[in-house]
Amino acid sequence: MSLLKSFDPARLCGKWVNQLGSCMILTADKCGNISGKYNSAVGKAEDFYILTGRFDTTPPDNKGVSLGWVVTYKNTKLEAHSTATWSGLYFDQTRGASREMILTHWLLTRSTEGKDVWESTRAGDDVFTRDEPGDDGVDINAKPSFARPIRNKL
Repeated sequence: MSLLKSFDPARLCGKWVNQLGSCMILTADKCGNISGKYNSAVGKAEDFYILTGRFDTTPPDNKGVSLGWVVTYKNTKLEAHSTATWSGLYFDQTRGASREMILTHWLLTRSTEGKDVWESTRAGDDVFTRDEPGDDGVDINAKPSFARPIRNKL
């Protein structure tokens, strides 16, 4: 039986930027906690929002580290009555990637009336790297795709 090695939380710490220019600054600890702040490049974000989440402290070798976080869009400048969640995987050169990145899916839910709940949630994908959009290696027009075709058995 082999014991899984602990993941160094310092790898998650620091500034991350997605393909649209949204920025998050993360702090992570050895217990698997993530905290920080997030500023969206989309909409009317004028200040950072509080971010909180978790990550797998003992991920398998050569595979992505699972992680997730939540942001409620309320700060000193804005109350958007919406919450976003991201779930994804951290990769670096030791885990098969050409560079450090966090690949995520997100859900954004806004407050609505009961009759409109069907349209209250949007979904999408983000790729976070240490680079600003437009820097070498970051294509701001790139849209990650994690979907696979569904094969129906006949």
